[in-house]
Amino acid sequence: MTPTLVRNLRDADPSAPADAGTRARDWAEIQERMLAPLYEAVYDRLEVGAATRMLSLGCGSGLALLIAAARGAQVTGVDSDRERLALARARLLPEEGAEG
Repeated sequence: MTPTLVRNLRDADPSAPADAGTRARDWAEIQERMLAPLYEAVYDRLEVGAATRMLSLGCGSGLALLIAAARGAQVTGVDSDRERLALARARLLPEEGAEG
């Protein structure tokens, strides 16, 4: 199944710093090293696989969805942070990320 990522519907914040995308990637790089083993253990326990449908509200950079999708789950993510959602989209939908 194709992952689904929902676009943030809020207007862009004009006061947001120009390097927000860089900060999102940095946050993901630092935090995910600690979180990946936790997600793997939880998904093992819950038997996440091809029969699983997952909705992540506040999906951030998409790590939880990426791990679930790698196990065959159908995933959907929503986030209010445009930069983190863009990072999740690029990871889960690389062909879409290349287009725009």
